[in-house]
Amino acid sequence: MNVFFLIPFVAYFFFIAQSNSIFPNQLSVPYTLWTLIPFLLFFLLFSENIKTLSIYYVLCFLTLLIHVYVAGMSDLLFHFKWEAQVEFYNPLLLLSAFYLAAVLIAWNFQHRMDYLKDKKESTDKLITQTIRSLSQGVMLLEIARDEFGTPTHLMVRKTNLAFERLFKITSREIKNQNADVVFPKIFRGAFDWNHQYLHSQKKHFSLYLDHLDRHFEVETFKLTSDQIVSLFSDVSVHRKTIIDLEESKQRFQVLLEAVPDLFFIIDKDGTYVDFVFKATEALKIMPEDIIGNTIFEVGFSEKMSSKIYACIQQCIETDSIETIEYALEVVGVSAMFEMRIARLNDHSVISLARDITKRKLADIQLEEAKMKAEESDRLKTAFLANISHEIRTPMNAIIGFSKMIGSPDFDEEEKAQFIEIIVSNGKALMELINDMITLSKIESDTLQIKKSSCRLNDMMVSLYKETNFEVEDKKDIKIKLSCANANPKFTFITDPGILQAVLQKLIDNSIKFTENGVIEIGYLFPEPSLIEFFIKDTGIGIAERDQERIFERFHQLDNRTSRSYEGTGLGLPIAQHFVRMLGGSLNVNSKLGKGSVFSFTLPYEREESKLTIVR
Repeated sequence: MNVFFLIPFVAYFFFIAQSNSIFPNQLSVPYTLWTLIPFLLFFLLFSENIKTLSIYYVLCFLTLLIHVYVAGMSDLLFHFKWEAQVEFYNPLLLLSAFYLAAVLIAWNFQHRMDYLKDKKESTDKLITQTIRSLSQGVMLLEIARDEFGTPTHLMVRKTNLAFERLFKITSREIKNQNADVVFPKIFRGAFDWNHQYLHSQKKHFSLYLDHLDRHFEVETFKLTSDQIVSLFSDVSVHRKTIIDLEESKQRFQVLLEAVPDLFFIIDKDGTYVDFVFKATEALKIMPEDIIGNTIFEVGFSEKMSSKIYACIQQCIETDSIETIEYALEVVGVSAMFEMRIARLNDHSVISLARDITKRKLADIQLEEAKMKAEESDRLKTAFLANISHEIRTPMNAIIGFSKMIGSPDFDEEEKAQFIEIIVSNGKALMELINDMITLSKIESDTLQIKKSSCRLNDMMVSLYKETNFEVEDKKDIKIKLSCANANPKFTFITDPGILQAVLQKLIDNSIKFTENGVIEIGYLFPEPSLIEFFIKDTGIGIAERDQERIFERFHQLDNRTSRSYEGTGLGLPIAQHFVRMLGGSLNVNSKLGKGSVFSFTLPYEREESKLTIVR
């Protein structure tokens, strides 16, 4: 704007300087005046204070004064009208008049602006005080946009004292900060603020802050297209009141539900007069379905209705209490009820109907539990008999052949056979003791899974070799190994010890009940995330009725001490428990006389690669 201070020099060169003047000096005084005056309006509009306008006025006044002096019209300075071939008014007076008018306009404008500023400050102060005194937390957010006008993030501009008090934070920590930095500290993932403020149309939502144990209701509205105000109201007390009322209601509801009876009032003729009925009962009874109807019309059988009617008459006549049990179809199932009828007055009785289905079921379950306990006791008795037999047999062999080794009556080859028998029976005894210890750990729930990397193919090959060696000279059995993954270093995550114990017990079981044929052990992948192990044999097989019972502890298909196959009946139950610990279930598919297939499926957890990127 300072460039326009040169306007008087322009007027000087065009109208005053004798070498450049385009008009005679006496005739160009008005031109100088009207060249200078329009820029008074410019300074009036764009200058920040009257001082700039006054400086321009002084320059213009001096320019006109010089022009008057050069034109030789100094004697007219104090005249109102001037005449130089044409008549015109005193230019200095006109300039001063325009200046004074501009000054008055500027002063009035400034006065008005000061008034509006004061009013704005007063209003802002009032709004600020109001916001600061609000019990609700107030937060002003501003939407930041990129060069294309797309919202990118939120900025926190202002908060009030209530907001700071509610969320335990000071204004200097959050004022003019990026919401992505501030909100995680305040709200800790309680809601998605970017979606809520930038994309959602919801103006009201609720949130719960776990670290403050507070519930909040939030109202949002836009001041401008880029400014959002959120009001946070702590409704924890209100919510607690609602919860307390709901809990109180629930308590009374539970108290009502604790009364198991339905109350009916029946007159002497068997007509229902009134009833008290719980809304939560399974029976869906409407007043119009009961009141006014007789016991012969509400769904009882004819025999039952006659019995109830006879009891009503008996109660009224003798003032006795009669009890009847009956069954009803309730929501597609049979329910048992107990009805007690007592005299109310000379013309009616009160009937209390109680659902005794659970009690009857409990009686049935108690009887079943008793039978199971007796069966378990029988099985344990048989188990103890079998276990004593199983212990005595190898112990007798060990003791007897140990004595024979020391006898000089036997040669070295026979003694070697005795040692082999002792070792074999020692292993059998050790296996029996291990099963007993394992059963004890299962009963005391002290077994724990210890997962680690398992080189499965190595384990399968080892089992194959041991099994093949065990049956090589004893039975006409061929052992087959089937591995779905041929990689010798194939691994997966499980408990190798427990997995090997399961497979060993299943293999031992197949060997025990297979005299000749094939035993196949292996694994496959029915799904990418599952691995299925199986042991197939061509043994004696299991009848379908016995396939579930073989997994019961102490149970054997033949519990006699003089049975054909030895064993304690613990192998398969222990194997099933181990499989469940590994996250699977042991299944059997068998046909009597054709063999059996034992299988179980485990989650296939891959081992994480040991290779890492270092650069």
